[in-house]
Amino acid sequence: MALDDRDYMRPNQNRWNAKRWNDRKTRVELDDSKPLGSASWIGQDPSEAVKSKHPGFAGSPKPKGKAGPWFEPKNRGFDYQKNRWRPGQAKSRPAWLSYLPLGLGALLIAIPMFGDGKRHGWLPDVEREVTFPNSGSVTVARDLSMKRVTSSLVVQTSDANAVVQLYDPETHQHVFSVYVHGNDRVRVPVPRGTYEMRLIEGMKWHGPERFFGRNTAYETVARPMVFEHRGGNGIDLRRRPHGGLPTLQMMSDPDKL
Repeated sequence: MALDDRDYMRPNQNRWNAKRWNDRKTRVELDDSKPLGSASWIGQDPSEAVKSKHPGFAGSPKPKGKAGPWFEPKNRGFDYQKNRWRPGQAKSRPAWLSYLPLGLGALLIAIPMFGDGKRHGWLPDVEREVTFPNSGSVTVARDLSMKRVTSSLVVQTSDANAVVQLYDPETHQHVFSVYVHGNDRVRVPVPRGTYEMRLIEGMKWHGPERFFGRNTAYETVARPMVFEHRGGNGIDLRRRPHGGLPTLQMMSDPDKL
């Protein structure tokens, strides 16, 4: 080997002598290797792209009151722990909310039961009872034209007496009422058209102003009732679990006739 060749190899030989053999791992370790966590970019100025994604890096804007790179002891964990997304901690809800579905279910059952109780006269009633009108008798609006009375209404009652009323759905004015005794069936002529039907039921009649007193059961049919020319419609007030005509309880008192 020439002299120039030996001089060329001398730096490599010096580096080789600085190595330590790890027999167990069968590898070579260098004394000048860098410890874990001391990557070469720490303390250096990264690219603008890196700065935009990692505001805690050196050379990028840092939180107020903080200085130095991300891994410095005084900043360790600040940007990482506080500036990352974390799901919010669930807030405890009031205990009564757990019973809300149960309460609503009980209310949906209690309202029809209360209406049925009034229909059968369960509430105390000390008012003077008067004679209920004959089945099939009617009360009509004064301005009702008899030329419109070309349809018919059939009413089948339950144990309670009933007053079945038709109201104009636009003006909410009374048009027609028919009185039917309990456990009776009638057919009466009615004016053709589409109406809002209201049902008033009870046992002890107190007149066209008080109706059935404290035990007045007052409902409205959920959908409009249509009475066609030379046609008709009807309602059966004998309640069944799967009846085909849903009704809504009215919280107000019926209009005086």
